[in-house]
Amino acid sequence: MKNLVKTIALGFVAVGSLGVITTALLAQELPNKGPISFGMYDTNNDGVVSKKEFYDVRDARMQQKATAGMPMKNAGNAPDFESFDTNKDGQLSELELLRGQNANMQNNKGNKGNQNNNNMKNKATQMPAFESFDANKDGVLSKQELEKFRDKRMEQKAADGKMLKNSANRMDFEDIDVNGDGQISKEEFLNHQMRRK
Repeated sequence: MKNLVKTIALGFVAVGSLGVITTALLAQELPNKGPISFGMYDTNNDGVVSKKEFYDVRDARMQQKATAGMPMKNAGNAPDFESFDTNKDGQLSELELLRGQNANMQNNKGNKGNQNNNNMKNKATQMPAFESFDANKDGVLSKQELEKFRDKRMEQKAADGKMLKNSANRMDFEDIDVNGDGQISKEEFLNHQMRRK
């Protein structure tokens, strides 16, 4: 019985030590600002981010910033895990994390600054053409085509280290489909693009 108690106690010590070591390693590698990549959140490389991984990485970043004497901008507004876990399965996919990060950036008013001036100058060139969305080239967009393109674009921007600035404010398919026929014509699409300028 004593051996069992010792074994269990050593197990807790080992697990606790691994947590401290993992946190220390994470703190050295995390970016000081901007979104944290999915790969950094997924510390056990199982393809999803658990609630524990989410909070451990966030805490490690906060510790890193505190140690460096950096400001904790918007720390009090940090969203909780549940707001990112849109399908409520207790873990985050890469897409859920990206969507949550984009929505969070939109809510943090302090992230504007000079980015607005640059975006105003290049807005016309940043908007993708209708043909980019129309995957099957039938001249109209289905809801599935629109969502697939948006998700793909969000993933590409994240891979490039960028975030879509207005993704949290994007219009729903039904709002773009003005005549309500279940598809978006090129004219409806262009009208939507013009309203966004």
